[in-house]
Amino acid sequence: MPITKLEKINSNSFWCFWEISESIDQLHNKIVLSEDGKRELEKISHPIKQRERLASRCCVQELIKQVGKSYKGITKDGHDKPHLIDLNYHISISHCFPFAVAILHKKLPVGIDIEKPEEQLGRIAHRFLNEHEFADCEGDIKKLCVYWAGKEAIFKLNGKKGLNFKKNIRISPFILQNQDVIRSEFSVGDDTARIALNYLESNSHIICYCF
Repeated sequence: MPITKLEKINSNSFWCFWEISESIDQLHNKIVLSEDGKRELEKISHPIKQRERLASRCCVQELIKQVGKSYKGITKDGHDKPHLIDLNYHISISHCFPFAVAILHKKLPVGIDIEKPEEQLGRIAHRFLNEHEFADCEGDIKKLCVYWAGKEAIFKLNGKKGLNFKKNIRISPFILQNQDVIRSEFSVGDDTARIALNYLESNSHIICYCF
């Protein structure tokens, strides 16, 4: 069974975690693709990337089943943010082979990201962490990964290009656990939004989501 987790967060929100074991053809047979989705897939040449893309759509399709609606596919806006066709619910998707994740909220914008803790994060940390966040990590790759995936999730929540990970998205210091909620915020101009950032570790990957 490819779905390793399909969980209700609250009365308005669900998220799905999918292990990608199917071939491209098997995933194709599971999913409804919009015309935009078909064109997007045609531009991807790498078979693993194709499987990731299809599996993330399978996650969304399963979430739509949970709310009793019909899934008609996904389209993207000018900021590359995904939207459901003919439904006003909010979604976000992510993938890191061999896994894909998605989140749905009936009322609020959402963001989700999945990443694997890897040594290369230490080499690029200065690009996305401010000095306080960097000091909090103390070189812990798993903690760096929470910061990275968390900022990606918040970026997706905002849904517009132009946010600077280092300057505009800030995550408060935290004690690393298997699952927790972290205080965070992002700023656009003079406006600041406070965010409760959820994170968890599953199958040696870090998943962060927020709404």
